[in-house]
Amino acid sequence: MAPPVSNEILQAPDDAWEILRDCRVFFLKQLARLLQEAEPFPEEPLRAFVKAAGAYFDDIVSTEKRSRFDQLGKLTASRISLVGEDDLELDIRLGSFVAQLLETNSGELWRVYLRFVTLLGRPDLSPSDNPVGPKAVAKGLVALCTALDDDHERALDRIARLEDYFGEFLPGVYLALNDFLVGRGVSAAQPAIVTAPDVVDRSAESGATPCMLANDPAAALQQSLLGQHAGAPQGAGQVAWTGGAAASLVAQAMFGRLLARLDDLERAGSPAGEGKGGAPRLLNATELGVPSGAPEAAAIDALAMIFEAIFESPALPDAIKSALGSLQIPTLKAAMQDSTFFTADAHPARQLLDKMARAAVGLPFDVTSRHPLCASIQQIASRVRAEFASDTLVFLKHVAELDKLIAERDSAAAQAAAAYRPLLQRLEKSDQADARSREAIDQFCMNPEMPAEIAGFLREHWQRVLRQVWLEHGDDTPQWQENTLVIDNLLWSIRPKIELEERKQLARVLPQMLQVLAAGMQRVSVPDATRAEFLDTCFALQTAAMRGASRPPAVDDEVPASPEIAAPRPAASVHPSVSELKVGSQLLKIFDLAGGPRTPGRYRQSQVRSGDWLTFCLADDQVLCGRICSINKGNGKLLLANPDWAFAVLLHPSIMDGQLKDGQARVSSRVSLFNAAAEQALQRAPGAEQVRQS
Repeated sequence: MAPPVSNEILQAPDDAWEILRDCRVFFLKQLARLLQEAEPFPEEPLRAFVKAAGAYFDDIVSTEKRSRFDQLGKLTASRISLVGEDDLELDIRLGSFVAQLLETNSGELWRVYLRFVTLLGRPDLSPSDNPVGPKAVAKGLVALCTALDDDHERALDRIARLEDYFGEFLPGVYLALNDFLVGRGVSAAQPAIVTAPDVVDRSAESGATPCMLANDPAAALQQSLLGQHAGAPQGAGQVAWTGGAAASLVAQAMFGRLLARLDDLERAGSPAGEGKGGAPRLLNATELGVPSGAPEAAAIDALAMIFEAIFESPALPDAIKSALGSLQIPTLKAAMQDSTFFTADAHPARQLLDKMARAAVGLPFDVTSRHPLCASIQQIASRVRAEFASDTLVFLKHVAELDKLIAERDSAAAQAAAAYRPLLQRLEKSDQADARSREAIDQFCMNPEMPAEIAGFLREHWQRVLRQVWLEHGDDTPQWQENTLVIDNLLWSIRPKIELEERKQLARVLPQMLQVLAAGMQRVSVPDATRAEFLDTCFALQTAAMRGASRPPAVDDEVPASPEIAAPRPAASVHPSVSELKVGSQLLKIFDLAGGPRTPGRYRQSQVRSGDWLTFCLADDQVLCGRICSINKGNGKLLLANPDWAFAVLLHPSIMDGQLKDGQARVSSRVSLFNAAAEQALQRAPGAEQVRQS
């Protein structure tokens, strides 16, 4: 039977304000404890953090209705603005911080949110406006950084450090907070009565605000199809679905028949069967017998288009598509019974689909259902189909299972990467040696008195000497000083010696200088012919200097040679190159810049961080997806691993930046499958652009 259409207005508990007061104290104490455990802070900055988080709590709970301007807060967390426009980068970083915490705390936050809906008596409360949500933490961090007098860079660094910490420990706070509310007798609101705030607009009765339509592809898609099915202007006088608080255009009997039809299909195993081309079969309004003029038809067809986009995704293996496709009916039933489905990113059914895709990130494209992870995901899908009737907590229970799978796979990737750390340390030390020796040689060669032939020898051979000295002794040692001072002496030795005392001094230092040069060339095995040619050049230049000349006479005395000045090193052609380094059973694929100096890269801190799964092109259009297990603070190079790889990848940050800019790479672990599919479906929907612009 179909659930009755409810116009129920939530009644907050009689002691709601006392509970809110105690809840506020409990929440702020927990936040302060977490912050102090993360890093001991002085009392005043800590107080500023707590005050700002508390002010956000007070603002939310004291507002009966969010104004139309305040609806901007309903944008996804990655788009919120928590600081002034004069610091856009910090604003973006805070938005990313909030989005990450929303993702990692989704299940716990949803439970607390539903109890706050009851506690405040506000079915219009948006999940993103949870008084104890990550926005409160972000507000507190802004105040904390201000009180600590952090400059821009220190603030960004502090937020980055605290993000992982809060991501790990904040779920425990929300679990405790949910238990606190349960202990005070606060029940969770039924998702079906949670509604979007009323906004005087053409889209008001659909439950979708203009901000939602502009920024939520799922809501815009549903609205587009709603107008199409109704044969009326987009959003004019229509309702979104029967299961919400709004009055339905379809009789209750028909709604009951629809749910019964879905139950019959579920028992028959459809749409687990295959449609055309081997893809899971799609359920649309026509097949389900829903008239095109009914608002339910728009919701059904919108969801069908979203699933179609999921089935077409080239990033998902077929085994995962099959598991997702088997959830069409439970997802459709959830959409029919819950008015927030298309407008709430945190809806449990949407979370389940997103978490399934997230758990599958990094799987080989040709993976089969026999892969342990695929088998686990399919088992979860089967249990959801068997258990779900109307209670969305079923989805949340299995979201928690998927979170465990995700954590296990992340841990497996981290363990695989850990085996490469000794090798990375060797490579890092080698890079440091390259950089330090190159820097020293460049300083000498930039001297305009340096002849080109001497500069060429220094760059090709003596730089290797300095590199070896740095690796063995470092650059704050007598050995380093001796092998750099010899270059100074060499340059002095070829300058014209006008005074007798200078010529005598040259005669005294030459034996020691030649000894150091010979030892260095021997250290790096300079060929005998090259060694002899270099020493002959030095002898000729020094002989000319003894005579007061800057250069030896030319072979043709009638045309004396003009002094050659060492030109700056020309810019080399820099291009990506893949090399392999194998040590025992370990194979490291190094995707680096070849053909030029390897200057430290500046990776995009706002786009990637350790723990992300990055999809990128290695070489020859080979697409890989691995977890970023570490980022070198000095050169920005990223180490990526995957439990399904027999190797690891060391990726230069400039290559990553270029691929992100060109669309060849993406941070796959932060992509919402549902939203991405809705966006793709929206591009195909008729009238979608008009809906977004309305």
